[in-house]
Formats: sequence, C-alpha cells, structure tokens
Amino acid sequence: MKTILVAGFGSFEQVINNPSASIAEALDGCMYGDIQVVGREMPVSYQRSIDVCSMWLESTGAVGVVGIGVAIQRTEVTVERTGVQPKTDAREDIDGRTPAASELDSPKIVQSTVDVERMARSLGAIVGDEAGEYVCNAWLYQAVRRFDVPVAFIHVPPLGLDSGRLLTTIRDLWGE
Repeated sequence: MKTILVAGFGSFEQVINNPSASIAEALDGCMYGDIQVVGREMPVSYQRSIDVCSMWLESTGAVGVVGIGVAIQRTEVTVERTGVQPKTDAREDIDGRTPAASELDSPKIVQSTVDVERMARSLGAIVGDEAGEYVCNAWLYQAVRRFDVPVAFIHVPPLGLDSGRLLTTIRDLWGE
C-alpha cells in the first residue's frame, strides 16, 4: 500500500471556502488499487504550510505529495511546472509574514518532480510555468527543495476540480 499526501490550502483574504481544501478533504481516506490518500488542509502561510506538510509526510510515510491552491482569475485547472524563489517583499500571508530570506546560493527556479505533462493529460488540465507570487509558489519552491518524494502542484479555478478525477490521476502516476 502506498500513501499519497494531498494538501489543499485553507481560507485567506476574500477566499473563505477555498476549493483546494475541499478537494483534499474529500480525498482523505480514499483508496484506489494500491494507493491510499491522506488529504489535509494547510494554512496559507509561507512557513507553516511547508512545516505541516513535512510533519504529515513523516507521520504517514507518504511516497508523494500533491499541493493544491486556488487561482481566482483562472478558468482552467493548471498543473504547475516551476516554482520561483520567493521574494522577501511578497504579499503577506495569513500570519502577517512575508517569505524568509533565501540562501544566496539557492536556485532561482525549481522544477516539479512529477511528470507534469502526464499529470495534466490525466486531469484534462493545462501545464503552467507560473505558480504565482504568493504562498502557492513559495510552497512549491520549498517542497521541491525540502521533500525527498515526488512533488506536484495544481492550481484550480474557483469552481474547483472533480476529486474523483484527481484520485484517478494519482493512481495513474503512483499506482503499480
């Protein structure tokens, strides 16, 4: 049995009911073949989001993680290819903080560690190279650098994503 962590962001600013958290919570406990999903809501916080995911990965032994965030202006589901080094003057998160200063020798851009084209095809989504300038991008950037498992990030429009389709995609990517 393999465990995959699906982590969706919670509420922030004008987004009271974040569809990404709803998707993660809907998948919590789902099983499909040899895959079990642990779905969790993470805070829209530059530091706490990555810290809780690290804790969840360790406690569950998950072999992969899918982060999900809402992109208010988008109309299509987007699998993000890259995360960009967060800027310390970025918009404040729900904790009133901006990203911590990165090491000077850190890469400016990191690549998702899953096959984003395959994931996008399976989801019926598009591939994006712009994970934004807020916590979603910072999460992807930090997760790729910090976690020793494959990392994906999906932006959903305000109407969300069919959780069943995501479950099938997870099985396509991590199943036997």
